[in-house]
Amino acid sequence: MGENEDEEQETDDGDEDDQESLVDSAEELESDQVENKENLRADGPSNSELGSDEDSSVDAEALDDTFEQEDTALNGEESGDTQSGLSPNPAAHFYAQPKAEAEPLPELSIVENSLKTNKVLAVLKQDMEWYGTVIVTLLSGRISINGYEAPQLEPLTIYSPKGFNWIVISPLPNKKVPKDPFNYNNALEESFSRAQLENILSNFDRRRDAIVLLQRNSGAQKMLNNFATHMAENVFPLINATNRPHYASEYLLNCLLQRADDQEKGLLVPRVWTKLKFVPHSRVMITGGKGVGKSTLLRYLLNRHLPQFGSILLLDLDIGQPEMFVPQTVSCSVVDAPLLGPGFFLNRQPDKAFVVGHVNVVMCAEQYAHAVKSLLSYCQQQERYKDMLWLINTMGYNKGFGVELMALLVDAVKPTSLVQISSRRPINNFDVSLDSATLWQVVPTIYVDDAFKLSLPLPKYTMHKLESVVPKQQHEKGQNKAWRMSAKDMRYSNILARLSATLRGNAKHLTECQPLKISLDELQFLQLTSDEHTREELIAGAEVNMVYLCKAPENDTHTIECLGIGVVRAVDYDTKTLYLLPAMPLERCADVKCLVIGGDMCLPQGFIKDQGASVTNNVPYVFVIDDSKSSKSVQQIYHRAPGFLGNPANKNV
Repeated sequence: MGENEDEEQETDDGDEDDQESLVDSAEELESDQVENKENLRADGPSNSELGSDEDSSVDAEALDDTFEQEDTALNGEESGDTQSGLSPNPAAHFYAQPKAEAEPLPELSIVENSLKTNKVLAVLKQDMEWYGTVIVTLLSGRISINGYEAPQLEPLTIYSPKGFNWIVISPLPNKKVPKDPFNYNNALEESFSRAQLENILSNFDRRRDAIVLLQRNSGAQKMLNNFATHMAENVFPLINATNRPHYASEYLLNCLLQRADDQEKGLLVPRVWTKLKFVPHSRVMITGGKGVGKSTLLRYLLNRHLPQFGSILLLDLDIGQPEMFVPQTVSCSVVDAPLLGPGFFLNRQPDKAFVVGHVNVVMCAEQYAHAVKSLLSYCQQQERYKDMLWLINTMGYNKGFGVELMALLVDAVKPTSLVQISSRRPINNFDVSLDSATLWQVVPTIYVDDAFKLSLPLPKYTMHKLESVVPKQQHEKGQNKAWRMSAKDMRYSNILARLSATLRGNAKHLTECQPLKISLDELQFLQLTSDEHTREELIAGAEVNMVYLCKAPENDTHTIECLGIGVVRAVDYDTKTLYLLPAMPLERCADVKCLVIGGDMCLPQGFIKDQGASVTNNVPYVFVIDDSKSSKSVQQIYHRAPGFLGNPANKNV
C-alpha cells in the first residue's frame, strides 16, 4: 500500500462553550444573545448574509484571541490520537451510568409515545443528541440540525451511527413569537390520544421550544441488519437498557436519545465557519491533509447553504472515503436534501460517476486524473449546473505528489474559492500553501504526459485558510479506549450500506435474492490497475465477488462510467451465463456492459461465512479460522519511517 490518506486517521469530538440561557421576553429574544446562539449552532444564513467570494475570504491567523479560545475545543473529522485511546468511547457516553457523586441533569423535554404506531411526539426544550437512525418532522417552532434549519412539515432522515459525531437537534428561540398556537391535525389524532396532545400543548413554550414528530426509520431495517451481522462494533444501537429516561420512546424508535448535556459528541461549529459565505456560481474546493475535518465542513456548508439555493452540486473526488457514492470512484450528485449524517447511508445514485480501480491514488494516478477530467467535462456541459453552488470534496493525500495532484485538480475544477484546513499535526498538512501562485510553480514528476499539462496561468481564487478544529486530547489514566470509524471502517460501512440495496422483497441474505442472468459474451471484464490477466482469469476472479457495474468503455477515452456495484453470485461455464445481484436500480441494468474487478475492494468475508438459514452445508473452499466478524478479522498497522517527513532517524535506537 502507498501512503494514501485513507489508511490511518480517525475522528475526534470536541467541546463547545455552554450557551447562555434564553431570556423570557420577546424583546430580549431578538437581542444579540439570540444571534450568538444561532451562530454557534451554525444556522443557515439569511439572504442578506450572502456575499461574493471575494468578500468571504477568511484567514484563521487573522482571527482575534476570542475566536481562537472559543474554537480550540471544537470537534473535527479524523485524528490519529483516537487510535491511542485518547478520547472517550462515544457509545459509552450513551450507555454509561451517572457518577455517584454527581446528580444527573434533568430531562426537560416532554415525550408522548403512540400506543398504535412507532411514533413519538416530543416538545424539545434543550439540545437532544441521537445514536441510531430516525425520521424527524418539525411541527412547530424552530430547530437546527448540523447547520440546517429545518422547515416545518418536512420529514428529515437522520443517520447518527457510532464512530461519527452524534447528530444534535437544537431548538431555537423564535425572534417573532407566532400568534397562532400549534393545532394538531387528524393524522396526529389517529396516533395519539387527546390527553397526550393536550399534554404536549400545555408544555409548549412558543418562544423557545419546538414540537417534533419522531418516527422509526423502518426503510433502513435491512441495512441495520447488515451492520449487525457483519460489523464487530454496534454501529447502530442495541435497545436493551430499561433504566434510561426515555426507554419506551427509544424502543419504539429503535434509536437512543438523551439531552446533550456533555456537548462534546455532537457537531459543534466554530464561529469562523459561519463567516464562509458563497453565492450561486461559486465553486468551492475543500482541501487539507488527513484528519483535519474536510467531510465535517463539507456537510456543514451544504446544510447551511441549502435553504438559500435549493440544490447544490457535490463533486466527490475522494476515492478512499467518498461522501455519497462507493469507494474507488469519482462522482457528481445534485443534493436537494440536507446531509444529516454520512451521505453514503442514503444510498443515492449519482448523476455521473467514473471508476478508477483502487482506493490508493498512488496505484491509479493516471486513471484518476483521466476520470476527474471526464467528470469535470460532463459537469461543465450541463446547463442546469451553471447556476448552482459547487462543493468539491478532495482527498487528504498531502505527501508524495500530493501538491502536484492538487495543481491538476485546481486546473480541472477552476474554483472561485479554496478552503485549506491545517492541522496541529505537521504530518497531516501540505508542505505549501495551495494558492494559485504556488501551484503554478509546481514541477510535474508524475503527470508529465501532455494530456495532463496545466493550462497556465492557473485561475485565481479566494483562499480561506482555516485551522483544524480537532481538539488536543489529554490522556486520562483508566479511560476507555474509543472506537472511531477508521478509513477502512468507513469504506467497509459504505459497501455494507450499498449492498443492502440487493436485498429486495423479503430477502435477508444474498442467497435469498433472485439474480439476473447475463450472457458472458455480452460482458467485458477489466481490472484497471493491471493488464496482465486473461479474460478467463478475470471471470474466475469475479465469481462470488463484488464488482463495479459499468458501461462499455469507449475506444477513444481512458475512463469508464460506473453505474453501481453488484455481486456475482455464480458463473455457469457450460451455458456461459453469469448470475448477478445488482445493488442499483434494476431499470439501469440494461446499460451494464462491463464488469470491473474491485482492485482494493472485494466482497466482505462475512457474506461468505454467513449465507443464511437456507444454506445448511459449509461453503466449498471456505475455511473459517475464527469466529470474529469480518470487519475486524485482520488488523493492519502502518509505520512511517522518520525520514518520511525529512527528519533524520534516531541512530541511538
